[in-house]
Amino acid sequence: MFRGLHLRRVCVVLFVYASLLLLMSGASALDARAGDDQHVSPGTEVELDGSGSTGTGTLTYNWTEGGTVLGEEALFSRKFSIGAHTIKLTVSDSTNTTGTDTVVVRVNHPPIAYAGADRVILPDTYIKLDASGSRDEDIDGSIASYKWTEDGVELSTRKSFNKIFDAGRHDITLVVTDDFGDTGEDTLEILVNCAPIADAGPDMTVPEGTMIHFNASNSSDPDGNTLYYEWKEDGGGILNLAQSFDMVLPVGTHSITMTLTDGYGATATDRVVLEVTTVDQKPPIADAGSDQAVLVGTSVMLDASGSTDPDGEIVKYEWLEGSYVLNESMVFEYIFPKGVHHITLVVTDNDGASGTDDVMVTARSSMDMPEADAGADREALEGAEIILDASRSSGENLTYQWILNGTTISETQTFYYLFDPGTHMVTLSITDEYECTDTDEVGVVITTPAVGPGINHIPAIPEVSRTHGLWSYILVALLILVLAGIVFMRRRSATTRPTGTAYGYKYNEYTPPPDMTGGKAGKTNPKPATKTATKPNAKPDTGIAPPGPKPVPVQPKVMVKVKVLDSASRTPIPGAVVQTGSITRKTDAAGEAMFALDHGGQHTVSVSGIPNLYKGRTVSVEGDKGTILLSSEVRLDQEQDARLRSVREAFENRYREVSGYDRCIPNFYRSVAQRLIEYVRGMAAIHFIGGNAGSKEVTDQMISVIESVCAELSEIMVSKRNIDLYARSSAGNGNSAGCNASQISYDLLQDLISSPSGFVSETSPGVGRALLEIDREITSRTRNMSVIPITGVWSIAKSLLADQSGDDLEQAIRILIADTLLTYAKEMYEDPEIVKRLKRGIL
Repeated sequence: MFRGLHLRRVCVVLFVYASLLLLMSGASALDARAGDDQHVSPGTEVELDGSGSTGTGTLTYNWTEGGTVLGEEALFSRKFSIGAHTIKLTVSDSTNTTGTDTVVVRVNHPPIAYAGADRVILPDTYIKLDASGSRDEDIDGSIASYKWTEDGVELSTRKSFNKIFDAGRHDITLVVTDDFGDTGEDTLEILVNCAPIADAGPDMTVPEGTMIHFNASNSSDPDGNTLYYEWKEDGGGILNLAQSFDMVLPVGTHSITMTLTDGYGATATDRVVLEVTTVDQKPPIADAGSDQAVLVGTSVMLDASGSTDPDGEIVKYEWLEGSYVLNESMVFEYIFPKGVHHITLVVTDNDGASGTDDVMVTARSSMDMPEADAGADREALEGAEIILDASRSSGENLTYQWILNGTTISETQTFYYLFDPGTHMVTLSITDEYECTDTDEVGVVITTPAVGPGINHIPAIPEVSRTHGLWSYILVALLILVLAGIVFMRRRSATTRPTGTAYGYKYNEYTPPPDMTGGKAGKTNPKPATKTATKPNAKPDTGIAPPGPKPVPVQPKVMVKVKVLDSASRTPIPGAVVQTGSITRKTDAAGEAMFALDHGGQHTVSVSGIPNLYKGRTVSVEGDKGTILLSSEVRLDQEQDARLRSVREAFENRYREVSGYDRCIPNFYRSVAQRLIEYVRGMAAIHFIGGNAGSKEVTDQMISVIESVCAELSEIMVSKRNIDLYARSSAGNGNSAGCNASQISYDLLQDLISSPSGFVSETSPGVGRALLEIDREITSRTRNMSVIPITGVWSIAKSLLADQSGDDLEQAIRILIADTLLTYAKEMYEDPEIVKRLKRGIL
């Protein structure tokens, strides 16, 4: 028993002792701690700290990288090379127990951000912001992200992007981050600088010896920058660098260009033309001949032989249609397309003076001149609408104008009009599509119905619909005739029956009316009369009540039609908002808006502007019709105008290289370039109504395509094989300046602007088929003539169609220009003059 108790005590003591040993060993277990990983820049002292390690007794430390001992202190500092360093800390205690820990030290170059050089650009110009010059100099590093900001607002997180900035100065910040999280920053300054506005002053004609004052003080810079001036005569040197100066120029025509440059290099130019004449010099007198009207397809001879020069001789003739040169001969023949053509003859004498004369050529489809027929004169009662009808007039595509007292009351062929009582003379003026006019007059007499004893009052006839107006007038006339007949018969009966008739009354006695109850004719009233007339001179009673007071007619609404037109082309503007008083209407497809107003006279009518297309306008409209002309805001800016001038000048320079040969085919090429330039200059606001593309965007892209086309066309024009062809033609044809391309229609432009993608899908197949058809036609003609000049035009069209780059708008413009070039290729092999020359070119 005692032995068992002893064993139990021994076991308890051993258990307690073992537990204490375990507790002591756990409390003093070795724990090595090397600290947190560190990320530093090159050259930075890195502090390594192992003092957080724990263990029994005194601790020893050993820092190593690879097999290299770095230090044996708990805390030490060291500079590390670029890269990632894994450092191992080994800690030992007094019981020879060891523990380890590692720390990673990354020595990393921060990335270098490069936002690009500072830029100065024009307004509405896309600028590309590109961070591709940024870099990370670490061998194993790379840039992970980009961030562009302006004044704290994020612009993009892409490496590069395009953007249009508003006018002014913009400070852009680029922040790049590498794959270790380090960042680099750079700033870029963008100045959106508006080009200056150049004004070299007006053109002048002065006598020789005059001190001419050149003044550019009206020039300006929208940004207020310092301006620099340069005056230079075309083909000569610099005249002056001041804003204004005076000088004397020799006799002749001087074209002076003033180039204006602001402090950031943006430029603008203006040209002033000065005509310096001799004191006794008389300009030549131009005579372009009489106006001509011919059938379409008939050759027209234009003759300037009647031109004279009082004090010298004429050395140059130039025939212009608009800005396009038709010919430079004194006499030439030309076939004009259908329409009215205003031709200007410019003659220049040997002193450099010039004179002009205009001639109009009308190419008609028939020689039937317009004849106006306003119909027969009209008479009607007050309140009746009169129909005015010009349908018997004859002519081609007539427009109508009805004029009353100098005011246009309608521009339709047939219409109704409510005239005031009195006599009116209305003039009908008709104009055909060739600007020929004729007039006719129609008289309108409006009378007021008579009201008095024995006269039946005819109440005002309510307004009826125009569809049944004629029948209404017939019924009214019949009613008047019936009532007049009744009155007449009753009066005749009362005055012609003798005393002692079946009625039994004397002439001056009261005569009862006939039986109104349906009694048979020939029978007297069974009830004898009991009362005779008391007044010896009393008028017989006709049985019709005397007329009452004249009713006041209800005043009808006054219909006023407002037509809104483009001021330049006189084309109707649909969708314009028109307002008079509190009434607002939108114009229809014909550009018209109708108003039903309470009274006539003068009305104030306002038309709201269409943003970026038309300016608004307020006018006073007198009468029932008014026309409002809106001015287009769509026009070329200075940069666009300069680009087109450059295209024209570049082509003219190449044209001069071949001007010594036969000029028929070169002149056709030249006219193609001119037609393309004219097409861009002729684009107006009316083409952009309802469109998705803006005028500047369309114009810029159109000019870009035309620049490329004209450059290629000029190279084809001066190619050696074509020059050989011109040389062969010169021998038999002389120096012809005929052969011109037709004008380009704007029919497709509005469809293109409205939906570029739809235009591409709808038009592209047809243009592709035309390309193949013209290719087959050209091939079929190779046996009879040289087709090299035609193939050149065709090949440009083909390359445009093959180019699928760019957005829908750019593709649509290429298709439009390609279609135009194919039309010109067809014109070339259908033009007799060109064909005649091509047949001489067969090798």
